[in-house]
Amino acid sequence: MKYLIALLLCLYLAPASAQKIPRDAISTYFSEYVDDQDFTVVYISGKIFQLVKDAKLDLEDMDEKEVEAILKVVQDIQGIRILHTDENVMAHWKAAKNRIPTDKYELLFKIRTKDGDNVEAFIQDEDAVISELFMLIGAVDNFAMFSFVGKIDLTKISDLQRAIEGRN
Repeated sequence: MKYLIALLLCLYLAPASAQKIPRDAISTYFSEYVDDQDFTVVYISGKIFQLVKDAKLDLEDMDEKEVEAILKVVQDIQGIRILHTDENVMAHWKAAKNRIPTDKYELLFKIRTKDGDNVEAFIQDEDAVISELFMLIGAVDNFAMFSFVGKIDLTKISDLQRAIEGRN
């Protein structure tokens, strides 16, 4: 009976604890290093894209189709996060490689130079919609992580390209 109660308690608490697990690759690192003075930190909230859309900015240099296409591309971006440091770069590279579950991402490309520079880009997507684009950079003199989280619809990007090309 006590095993049944323990099992029921675990099943009850499992969804609550699962919600605390970050969905994107950089969340754990970002929260850990956001106040570390050795890191340059950039965070752009998805709200800023909504504010730009609602602001009705005067974009004289762009026609309506271009502006509309840009707003459609960025409307579902939930955030952009960047971490960068030039301190202990290889230690940060190795730690990131060990901690980030890259097996949950599809590798887009990997670059390794004879000088020891490493660049890897990963993606999570479904159909033509990207939910996260993540890049990890470990060079001799710097370490960086970039993460774009949200719905990035590739068909909307192609609409943007057509709108810009139509201007030329």
